[in-house]
Amino acid sequence: MKRLSLVAVGVSCMLFQSAYGTLLFSDGFNYDSGGPLAGNVNPGSGDTWGVGNSAMTIGSGNLTYPGLEDLGGNDLSIVWNGGTAGSVTNGFANITSGTIYYSFLLDVTTAPGGNSYLTSLNPGTSTPNGSSDAISMYFGTVTGGGGYRLGVRGGGASAVYTSSSTPYSLSTTYLVVLGYNFNGGVAANNLSLWIDPTSFGGSAPTATLTLTPTTVATGIDNVGFKVQSSVAGAFLVDNLLVGTTWADVTVPEPTTFALAGLGLLGLVIARRIRR
Repeated sequence: MKRLSLVAVGVSCMLFQSAYGTLLFSDGFNYDSGGPLAGNVNPGSGDTWGVGNSAMTIGSGNLTYPGLEDLGGNDLSIVWNGGTAGSVTNGFANITSGTIYYSFLLDVTTAPGGNSYLTSLNPGTSTPNGSSDAISMYFGTVTGGGGYRLGVRGGGASAVYTSSSTPYSLSTTYLVVLGYNFNGGVAANNLSLWIDPTSFGGSAPTATLTLTPTTVATGIDNVGFKVQSSVAGAFLVDNLLVGTTWADVTVPEPTTFALAGLGLLGLVIARRIRR
């Protein structure tokens, strides 16, 4: 019985490590509701969300996604209202090889009025800037309205979008994951976008979209959000995660961990009984 207890602890530790082993950044936006994102200090990294824009504020809601761990806190409200453009960024350890992933929950409350970008990963102090980003997530319009498309862009290449025939719905929470593979180079599809992936933890499934950049970033160490001045749109963002494995940014809720652990423990018990 004592050995089985140790096995259960070991299983739990392995599951925990697979989810958090290389987590670089996380934010549930647990800051004062109604205030700006800029100036808040991320509790995990200790780095401050810098500069900012008055149209990027902390909301009063909390986006959640079935089966995915919830970071709690509030959400981030970003409004493209034809005012002054601006960006907010925060940093983490510089990554120069392998793959870097980031995920977040997205709820579009007002459809974007034009094709443009909301968020990106970049090197150094670079802020979201469209085509020159290492990797950025784009919105695409839909003819006749009724929703929006999602796309990925980076490294000087043109954005690629999901089909306009199956637009995403307003006031609906989606799980968005982006991945940048340094090892892919310009000869491979090393920019990837997943929308509502069904696989949490473990390895990355087939991407919704992939893109080959014209140039490859030498490193990535910040995440940023952008307020556009030339187009309209309103967005809620929550549960921001950045890591070097798929499992880092798609962490199942604790009950899922427990069930997986019990399943593995059951297999061990069954094997011992057969002996």
